Amino acid sequence: MDEINIIDTVKAEKKAVSFSVTECVSSILILLISLGFVRFVIYNTSGFLATAVFAAVITVAVIFMKKSDVKFTKFNCVLAAVLYLFSTVYSITDNVLIEFLDTLFLISGIGYFVYSTALGKKMLERFLPFALIKAILEYPFANFSYEFKAVNSSVRSSKFGSNLKMVIIGLLVTIPLTTVVGMLLMSADDGVADMLGSVFSFIAAENIWQIICQIIIAVPCACYLFSMLYTNIHREKITLLSDEECEKSIKNAKCVQNMIIYTAVTPICILYVMFFISQANYFLSAFSGRLPDGYIYSDYARKGFFELCIISIINFAVILIINLLAKKGGRNKPAALKIYSLILCAFTLVMIAVAISKMVIYISAYGLTRLRVYTMWFMVLMAFFFVIIAIKQLRFEFSTAKWTAAVFTVMFAVLCFSRPDAVIAKYNIEMFNAGNLSELDINSLFELSDDAVLTALKSETVSPEEAGEKHHTNSDSYNISSLLVNKYLS
Repeated sequence: MDEINIIDTVKAEKKAVSFSVTECVSSILILLISLGFVRFVIYNTSGFLATAVFAAVITVAVIFMKKSDVKFTKFNCVLAAVLYLFSTVYSITDNVLIEFLDTLFLISGIGYFVYSTALGKKMLERFLPFALIKAILEYPFANFSYEFKAVNSSVRSSKFGSNLKMVIIGLLVTIPLTTVVGMLLMSADDGVADMLGSVFSFIAAENIWQIICQIIIAVPCACYLFSMLYTNIHREKITLLSDEECEKSIKNAKCVQNMIIYTAVTPICILYVMFFISQANYFLSAFSGRLPDGYIYSDYARKGFFELCIISIINFAVILIINLLAKKGGRNKPAALKIYSLILCAFTLVMIAVAISKMVIYISAYGLTRLRVYTMWFMVLMAFFFVIIAIKQLRFEFSTAKWTAAVFTVMFAVLCFSRPDAVIAKYNIEMFNAGNLSELDINSLFELSDDAVLTALKSETVSPEEAGEKHHTNSDSYNISSLLVNKYLS
C-alpha cells in the first residue's frame, strides 16, 4: 500500500506542474532559437546569424531570470557582458576551429551564468569544477521534458495555439493523400505536370529532409536550454551544491599515504635533473637564439618539441593528482608535498620556456602556420597555469578557481579576437617583404580561411583574379572577412 501511495503522489506532483506566462512564452522562443542554433551554428556557422542566435539565448536567459525576480549582482552583469562579447567572434572571423571552440565556451559560459545568477553569486566559487558539473551536466537534464509540457501548456492556453495545433495535424494527415492526387494529375495533364514539377523542384532545392533533420536535432537542444533555465529557478526538488559537500568529496578522494607519493615522484625529479644537466648547452642555445653545432633550424625546432609539450601536460596531471590523493593535504599540507609540487612546476616552466624559445627560432626562419600558432598559445596558457599552481603552494588562500578562469578567458579572447589566420598571413607577408623569409607559400594562404585571404588581398600580395581561381569562399558565411573577400572578388 505504501508503494502505491508513493506512486500516486509522484503522479499527482507531475500533473500539478504549472507554468507561468514567462515560462510558456520562453518555451516557444527557446524552440525557435534552437532551430536557429542548429541551422546557423551546428549545421553551417553563419557569422552574423550565429552571433544573433547566441545573443538571443543570452537575452532570453536574462529576461527569464528578471521576470522570475532574480537579482543580478555586478559579477553576474560582468559575466553577461563577457558572453555577449564572445558571441561576436562569429562575425569577425571565418576560422572554423575558433568558431567551434567559441561555441563550446559560450555553451559552458551560459550554463554557468544562469547557475550563478540564480544563486546570486558575487564572485567565482572556490569549488568551480563542481559548480560547472551542476550547471552544464546536471541541471539542464533535471527537467528535460518540461520544454514539451511548457509548449503544450502555451498552445492549450490560447485560441491561436489550439487552432495552429489543429492546422498542423490536418496538414500532416493530408500530405500522403495530396501527394497521390498530385502525381495522378501530373500523369493526366502536361500543364499540371509542369506546374507541380516546379513546386517539387523547389522543395527538392530546399532539401526537405535536411530541414527535418535540423528540426529533430533542435528539439533536444530546446529541452536542454529550457531545463537549464527552469531548474535554476525552481530548485525545490534538486540537490544544491554546498561547500561541505565539495569538501567531503575531496576528502574522500584523499586515500594515498604521502610517503608513497614522495617515493613515486622522486625518480621523476631525479630524471629531470639529469636531463637538464646533460642537455644544458643544448637548452642554452634555445635561449640565446643560436643553433647548436650540427643542427639546422627545422631539425633543432622539431627535435623534442612535442615531447616537451607532452611532458608538460603529464606534469600538470601529476601535480593535480598528488595534491588531490595525498592523505595529508589541503590547508595542513606538509612542506614536503609543497616542495615536490614546486619542483615539478619549476622543471615544467623551464621546459615550456625552452620549447617556446625553440619555436620562436623556427618561426623566425620559416614563418607561421596554424599548428605553430595554436601550439605556442597552448604552451603560454600552460605556463600561466603552472605559475598559479606554484603560488597556491605558497599561499593557501590564493583563489586558483578565480585566477585560472580569468587567465583562460583572457587567453581565449586573445586567440579568438586576434584572428590567427589573419595574423599568420600578415606575419609571413611582412617577413617575406623584409627579406627574412626565403619564399612565401601563396597556396598555403589560400588553404586558410577568408581571414588570411582578406589580409593577402589588402596587402596586394595576391590579385582578386588569383584569389578567385584558387580560393573558394563560403557564400553562407556572413562574417566580415567573407563579405569583404566576396566584395574584392566581385
